[in-house]
Amino acid sequence: MATIHEPVLLKEVIKFLDPRPGKNFIDCTFGGGGHSLELVEKVKPNGLVVGIDWDCEAVKDSSNDNLVLVNDNYKNLKKIYQQIKNDRRIDKIDGILLDLGLSSDQLGARNRGFSFQDHGVLDMRYSVDSSRPSASEILNTYNQQDLFKIFKDYGEEPLAWQISKAIINKREIGEKIETVEMLVQLVSSAYQKHFKTRSKKNPATRVFQALRIAVNDELGNLMSVLPQAVEILSPGGIFAIISFHSLEDRIVKNYFKEEANLDYPRLKMLIKKPIIASDAEILKNPRSRSAKLRVVEKL
Repeated sequence: MATIHEPVLLKEVIKFLDPRPGKNFIDCTFGGGGHSLELVEKVKPNGLVVGIDWDCEAVKDSSNDNLVLVNDNYKNLKKIYQQIKNDRRIDKIDGILLDLGLSSDQLGARNRGFSFQDHGVLDMRYSVDSSRPSASEILNTYNQQDLFKIFKDYGEEPLAWQISKAIINKREIGEKIETVEMLVQLVSSAYQKHFKTRSKKNPATRVFQALRIAVNDELGNLMSVLPQAVEILSPGGIFAIISFHSLEDRIVKNYFKEEANLDYPRLKMLIKKPIIASDAEILKNPRSRSAKLRVVEKL
């Protein structure tokens, strides 16, 4: 399993999920395994943790008596649960976790293209077997309007039109955007033309976020998994979600609020405002600075 990943808001997640011997949990985004491995230690000897990840690299190690690893998209949560329920004969799920951030291992992987600090090809697919187009395929085949919509809607990029136009201009002279370096340079050039002062944030941040969301249909997957998770949770079960940007957090917040305010509510809000990382955690793990944790209980 991965060793360089630092799980975000680990203490807070464990506090709310409250793992104890005999309890069963599903970690829909196993990633580097930090949250799951902590849960495993606390549910022994007869509890179970199911770790799901679309990235086969994340779940390539063998499972053990208290941990089952599944290589699949969490949008298929209900189907995955039914299989595990039959195989392991479990009759309840006490908690479900989604950590919607990339793991450090994915960000550090060569030739995946997830990070603007990476080198090599622009792929960005969590699963190399995915039928979805890679980031480079999107950049080199989509028209300007579609590229603009991706950068604007998924990245909230202020120069979405200028960047999409620059990509089309490159293609018109026979140059394809196929590497991380090429895309970073193109975005940086667009920013240099429109802003005199240099931004503290790398100008490619929003574009890379937008492409990753589009490549993997992240928002669609999130909206699909929410009702499935609530359905399979046992009464009293805890549903915890860590998001890293406003688009995800808005979807989670609105869904939780709607389900909690029904005439016959299915969820109870356990916290009014999302929990964020402490200054100490941010200092230790800068990636945690944008994390927001929301938690509900199934009624």
